[in-house]
Amino acid sequence: MKVKGWKQVFAFTFMQQIKTKSFIVGTIIISLLVAVIAFTADFLPAVLMADKFNEANSSEANFLGIEELYINQTGYEAIDFSDISNAYPIKIHDVSTEEADAKIKEIENTAVKTVVSKISRGETGFVIQSSYSGGESGVSESTCGAVNVMLSSMLRSKYLQRLGVPAEEITTVISDIRTSSARAGEAPVSMVQGLINSVVPMISSIVLFIFIFSYSQMVAQSVAIEKSSRIVEYLLTSIKPLALIVGKVLAMCAVSLMQFFIIVISGSIGFVISIPFGIFTKVGQLSSQAAATSAGMEITGILDDIRSAFANVDITVFIIMIVTFILGFLLFAGLAGLAGSSISKMEDLAPALQPISIIGVIGFYFAYFPQISGEENTMSILSRYLPISSPFILPSDYMLSRIDMTEAIISIVILAVFDVLLVMLVAKVYENIILHTGNRLKLGDMLKMSK
Repeated sequence: MKVKGWKQVFAFTFMQQIKTKSFIVGTIIISLLVAVIAFTADFLPAVLMADKFNEANSSEANFLGIEELYINQTGYEAIDFSDISNAYPIKIHDVSTEEADAKIKEIENTAVKTVVSKISRGETGFVIQSSYSGGESGVSESTCGAVNVMLSSMLRSKYLQRLGVPAEEITTVISDIRTSSARAGEAPVSMVQGLINSVVPMISSIVLFIFIFSYSQMVAQSVAIEKSSRIVEYLLTSIKPLALIVGKVLAMCAVSLMQFFIIVISGSIGFVISIPFGIFTKVGQLSSQAAATSAGMEITGILDDIRSAFANVDITVFIIMIVTFILGFLLFAGLAGLAGSSISKMEDLAPALQPISIIGVIGFYFAYFPQISGEENTMSILSRYLPISSPFILPSDYMLSRIDMTEAIISIVILAVFDVLLVMLVAKVYENIILHTGNRLKLGDMLKMSK
């Protein structure tokens, strides 16, 4: 068999590669970076939406421990805020402007958890100014802010009731309005879903391109080094040429997959660590009363959009990702291996790889740039079936439900067919060019050898 001995080449190349300092250091740095990104992806939204959580939680029992709330209303017919005492153990006091000012000075150094709120009607709307007790009361600025949120919500509701708006319509009127847009004939997409649909494919195509292209070029470099140093002549005394290239390509593919899985596991660990502090846990901790507020509904709505965007994520996504990664790697690594074997001097390696680099960049362009518009177009459809671009875009397209399983299988089959054709080409010409010396062989020369 022409590939007899590939296992020995595979084992040697694999062990040599994972022992290199560049692989070890690079894997550690990238893994730590991905872990931090994964942690931040869950933790940062909880931080950025802290005000929304405070607003939602302002309706919970005991209302953050406030014991007394003094309310002064000027410039409009006073609203009745006594409902607060019916729902929470807070004493409500209606006071004049003078009494409110005196109370603010009084609570500067008190242990009683107190808030004084002055509500007025300005030229453009209502204004709420609240002061909270200092000393050993333990009331914080965020707590006072939550009081303002509650008063604002009640003020809107009570004022609308006074204007004759039916009670069942008030919640609809004061709640946040969620918007979406879509081309005619397509499903509407929210702002969050639109952002995910644009960012995820771009990141996915960049990551897959870097992994596939960088490791495939390492195959060419390894072949070129062995050939220029004449080591290959000793190797070929016991191993067939085709077995040599097969072992190298498969070893590099295994190394890249191992590094990829290490990075994925690191990201998963970072996400798991973030769970107790992340947005999903905080949403789960919202009481049913808090979740029913406008802020609570906004938060849960955003998470619903995220879940909807990734609704198609299951084990098939990872299978498709691995299969397309392997097939894409074999395609570019096979081309790179031919380029490396076509030269006799290391200084010729860059020119030999230039056509493959151009092909790779074109493939990346087809996979990456259609995602910027976020719309379905001819280029985005073509990128899914073109072998030089499908490895970079197919996993994210399936993950985001842009294509179904049938379309994914068609794309994979096309890529596999091109891999088979490339293997047939390599099998015909590699034995003839691996020992070639002199000027660099061009593609036309190699095609002539395959006839």
